Amino acid sequence: RELGTKRRRRFRVSAASAMLGDYLTALLVAVLGYIYPVYLCFKALEKHKRKPEALRGWCIYWVVIALYTVGAQIADRFVFWLPMYCEAKVAFVTYLWHPRTQGALYVYDTFVAPFLAKHEPDIDRRIDETRASVGDVVVRNSRGAVEFVRNKMTNLLLSVPQANGDGRGSEARYMGARNATEAAATAYTRVPPKPRSD
Repeated sequence: RELGTKRRRRFRVSAASAMLGDYLTALLVAVLGYIYPVYLCFKALEKHKRKPEALRGWCIYWVVIALYTVGAQIADRFVFWLPMYCEAKVAFVTYLWHPRTQGALYVYDTFVAPFLAKHEPDIDRRIDETRASVGDVVVRNSRGAVEFVRNKMTNLLLSVPQANGDGRGSEARYMGARNATEAAATAYTRVPPKPRSD
């Protein structure tokens, strides 16, 4: 019995340290992969206002880090169990921006640019097809939404209490209204009094 308790305690400690490792990794990736490079990018933007070609390296960095982020979201589900995986993620984002390694330029020139150049026409075609189909869906659904709102507003206005036509002044007609909007709706949906047959 004592042996089982020790195993459970050991499992809890290792699970807690793994979670702490994940949180620490996420924090380090955020600081080293995003926050610090954002500051460096800001400094480069301010220093090279007149020379946009000097900013090419930062544009490349943000392209590569965006691809890394998508890849990490997928890889985290499958290879999280690898030893030193969290540490490798921190090292990789540091490698991407560090001035000595300029890893983003290497990754971009070696992998990203050739792949995108090869598949650019297909990617553009699929983007255009998606835009067209999304536009069709939006137009089709927006018509239905407008019709839905129109029907609801009509039903709401028709459900407002009508004036009782007993000859009292306009105050009587608006007494049942809870606010100015209801009073205005009542005024516009008022049914004219029926003529008396004496």
